[in-house]
Amino acid sequence: MESLLRKSGFYGLIFGLAISILFVNYKDVSPIDGGHITTYKPVFDYIITILRIGIIGMFLGLFIGWKSYESKHKAQLKSYYLTVFFAVFVIYIIIMMVFNW
Repeated sequence: MESLLRKSGFYGLIFGLAISILFVNYKDVSPIDGGHITTYKPVFDYIITILRIGIIGMFLGLFIGWKSYESKHKAQLKSYYLTVFFAVFVIYIIIMMVFNW
């Protein structure tokens, strides 16, 4: 189980980093009097944003790996720790997007 979670977490991190590199804007373009001004984000802010989305992808990969393992090996005792953690995690992500942190 440990290797499955390690692999799913690693692949989730790589996938999250790849998606964030594709879709996170590193510049802002403002139109001014027939032209435009391009301002670039500081490198530190850009990297932190990419890492934040990559870590979110890692947690999603861990959740998918856990559920995959759980479905293959039916557990005798049902635990809701992971379900509650995932629900709180999704709510936190939604709050981050709403308040643009």
